[in-house]
Amino acid sequence: MRATVRGVARIGTALLVAVAAAGAWMWSSGGADAPVASRPETLRVVTWNICGEAGGERGQSGYCPLRDRPEEKTGKIAALARKHDADVITLQEVCGGAPGSHMDLLRSALGPGWSVRHAEGARPDGETRCRDGLSGDLGVALAVRGEIVGDRSLNALPPDPKGVSRQTLPVLCVRVEGWSYTPCTTHILPGEEPRVGEQIAAVRAFVRGEDRPTVLTGDFNRNAGAPQLAPLVASYSVCPAADRGGRGAVTYHAWDPEKRAHSFHELDHIFFDRPPGVRNPLVRCGVDEDLMDTTPNEPGGRGPDGYSDHAPVYAEIRTGP
Repeated sequence: MRATVRGVARIGTALLVAVAAAGAWMWSSGGADAPVASRPETLRVVTWNICGEAGGERGQSGYCPLRDRPEEKTGKIAALARKHDADVITLQEVCGGAPGSHMDLLRSALGPGWSVRHAEGARPDGETRCRDGLSGDLGVALAVRGEIVGDRSLNALPPDPKGVSRQTLPVLCVRVEGWSYTPCTTHILPGEEPRVGEQIAAVRAFVRGEDRPTVLTGDFNRNAGAPQLAPLVASYSVCPAADRGGRGAVTYHAWDPEKRAHSFHELDHIFFDRPPGVRNPLVRCGVDEDLMDTTPNEPGGRGPDGYSDHAPVYAEIRTGP
């Protein structure tokens, strides 16, 4: 969905204090099913905004396919992990923190050897609980095929200066036993208001606090060539590549009920560092467009042909020479 979470950190001194406070890693002990630590030669990453708790009725603004069937969504996420032999799965607009939530179901669907973390966010009304009977709290999540030994998160979106919205949008990073890379994920506010740039700066500062290469994924709500994403494009390589002319990759579909027209956009990206000694770290990059709903969102219309209004983006990245 194009609208999700907002935060409390001020840019400037207050933001630096918030980033420093959030910089401490929370260390965790390994579970019984944690695999033996190993450093993957390449890191296979999938990111997907699953629109897990947005509008429920066909024809409503923000309608989300299969939002009331978390078992189907998490089953498809696990199938996607197997298809791409993924090491990292990152998700946005996902419910976690309670039995029966997306993240609870995903742990079972992925099976032994996977670790999962979730960072809570809030809708514009300030509420965090997922709506209409769904379990858990809204936010972003990371699942890795390995043992998570540390995690940290920060609400990177400054407060609404008009005081209307109480949305929060977290950035979440984890450290994995034996890995040289730190995976991170976030969700950026849509639109052109000034705090979008402030949020992106806060996310960049938070992720750049790492002392190792990072992979930053998520729904950035704009194409990689957009001026607001320039700080990230200048700092990282990106999949799909920044396209300064033409449509570029398609990762999001919207239906305009007034114009009765489809529109397609590139909103979801995987940003990554180039490790020392590696000239071209990107092995492959793509979009699973067949999992994105492309049908008209009309009352009484035919059912969706996908699992979200977003498509998953996948990449394989070399982690060393």
